[in-house]
Formats: sequence, C-alpha cells, structure tokens
Amino acid sequence: MTPQSNIPANPAVPQLMTVSEAAACLRMSVRTIRRRIKDGSLDVVRFDRSIRITQRDLERFINKNTR
Repeated sequence: MTPQSNIPANPAVPQLMTVSEAAACLRMSVRTIRRRIKDGSLDVVRFDRSIRITQRDLERFINKNTR
C-alpha cells in the first residue's frame, strides 16, 4: 500500500520539476540546462542544494529563445 497525501493540490503553487525533467521536456541534455541556469537565461528555485524549475519559468525560457 502506498501512502497518500492528505494535502490538497493548490493551483497557486507552481509545479516544480528537476533539471533532468526539464531537460527531457525540452529534449536537451542536462548539461545544457545547467549551463542555461548558470548563465542566468533560465530561472530556478533553490532549496538548499536542490534546484527546481517551475513550468512558468520553463515557458518563459522557451518564449525568449523562440524565433
């Protein structure tokens, strides 16, 4: 049996994805995503040493880099 969360989904809280998930979503390498984070072209949320990317920030990155 898997534990279920009793915390309801809050639409005001953005969906967070890992660097690997963002890379898979964009069909880019993890290394490329990390470079974009380092050069400031992709915003992230940091929790201690963990890096997460919101769907909104990923969409902004796509829109900024689309011709």
